Amino acid sequence: MQEGWAAFMGAIAGSAITAMVALKTMAYQHSKLREEHIQDILIQERIEKYKKINSLIFKLWWDLPLPHISLKELNSELIQKQIADIKEYTNLNSLFLGSKVQYVFWEHFGELEKWCRLLGHHSEKELRSKCPDFEDKLKKTLDNLLDSTRSAMLKDLSISGFEIFSFDEVRALYKKGIGKINNYFEKGN
Repeated sequence: MQEGWAAFMGAIAGSAITAMVALKTMAYQHSKLREEHIQDILIQERIEKYKKINSLIFKLWWDLPLPHISLKELNSELIQKQIADIKEYTNLNSLFLGSKVQYVFWEHFGELEKWCRLLGHHSEKELRSKCPDFEDKLKKTLDNLLDSTRSAMLKDLSISGFEIFSFDEVRALYKKGIGKINNYFEKGN
């Protein structure tokens, strides 16, 4: 009778140990799947934030007809609002941004803001006397902000295989298209 009882208790203990191991394994697998799912959600959020920041910077870049822009245009309410919106959106969503993206963004954005402050406090004549090529420098700052931030975003997401044109290349292609139309009308075709 004792042998039967011992066998019965051994079977129960073995089953309990097997069940505990199975439950622990399932819980571990579930936690790993949950962790992966959370990572996927965070990556999706990061992608959405990057898309929005990129579109805000691109809109600013597109709305500024550099290098020939008047200070009145640059200091306009619309342009200043766009700059403030970019800053606010990036600040509010900094938790989702990679550290290198934040570093690159804030480095170039700080430079852009400094230019805007200088432009707001000086007349065009003063600026031309102190810095004759301020328009080119402002354009380069804005180009760097967009190009460098985009590159940092792609590196952060480990995306390869995408070709990104720099904005000098984009401008050259754009001007080439305009030149074709101008040539067409000049030739009288």
